[in-house]
Amino acid sequence: MAKSIKMLIRLPNHLGDCLMSQPAIKAFAESNHDDEIHLLGPLWAKPIFDGIESYTYLPLAGKALHGSRAISIQALLLRKYKFDAGILLTPSFSSALILFLAGVKNRYGYSGEGRSIFLNHSLAPIQSQNIHRSVKYFRLLEYLAGKKFPIVNPSLCISQQNAQIARQILIDAGMSANTPFIVIAPQAVAKSRRWGSDNYAALSRRIISETSCSIILLGTADEYPAGESVAIGAKKIINLCGKTNIATAAAVLSLARLFIGNDSGLAHLAAAVNIPLVVLSGAGNPIETSPLSDKKTVIIKSELECISCVKNRCPQKGDDFMKCMREITIDEVFSAAARHLGV
Repeated sequence: MAKSIKMLIRLPNHLGDCLMSQPAIKAFAESNHDDEIHLLGPLWAKPIFDGIESYTYLPLAGKALHGSRAISIQALLLRKYKFDAGILLTPSFSSALILFLAGVKNRYGYSGEGRSIFLNHSLAPIQSQNIHRSVKYFRLLEYLAGKKFPIVNPSLCISQQNAQIARQILIDAGMSANTPFIVIAPQAVAKSRRWGSDNYAALSRRIISETSCSIILLGTADEYPAGESVAIGAKKIINLCGKTNIATAAAVLSLARLFIGNDSGLAHLAAAVNIPLVVLSGAGNPIETSPLSDKKTVIIKSELECISCVKNRCPQKGDDFMKCMREITIDEVFSAAARHLGV
């Protein structure tokens, strides 16, 4: 009988990437069900992987997740487990250094960023931007497993408990039971991807006036002020930014008629619960990172020379500044939403 192997999978640090990596991790875990699998990642990300059987989650938060102190904290944490193998779904130099310092025997990951000196099993990065990032995660875990996996989209199942919590959150916020609603993410993290609170406010009011839907705003606590700018003076716009965690946000999304926002973690979460999406894309590259869904409309000004620059701050000046976002009109977004709503 083959000896069970103790394996570590270092998860990505961002919501969208965690969701894009989920199907590959699930396929790997099912293929290696006799091995002892540990997932190391952000504390908030655990619900994304709850559908995977037989794994141990090692949560990271605060100084243990980011910064120079995280290197020593994680290395000390991992050293006591004596892992036979570890694979990095993160691209950073420090994550490779941590596996080395933790004494992980076989260290796998994409090379680049000087990481090769700490990896004794490495793959050359896939340079093409025409391959979705989820496929890159599959390729890496297939390398470790030594076999191919069927490529599927991320998927989340909402428990009855979380569905009930989501309904109560909506009721507590003043929404009547069974009221149809649309979820909007009012602000992207990267400034280059922001459509603007004024646009979302005008869009929300048009949706309210021309459909039977109310609007729920979702996002982080830092995005609450942007949500307030959208919701001000409108009873049918409810700002829940910072009021949910990943599990309850997914449950709220699962009850929605539609999601509208940029190519963001919340967009990936909406796709994973299988609701329609309208995605506003500018600086991001939808070929590589767009949410995986067959219920998706992507609005993108593909004729612009600078489109999909993948920069967090727009490098353009004058009339060209943020043109990829400024040229997306309220009419365009409303029309796309109306098609999904059947109105």
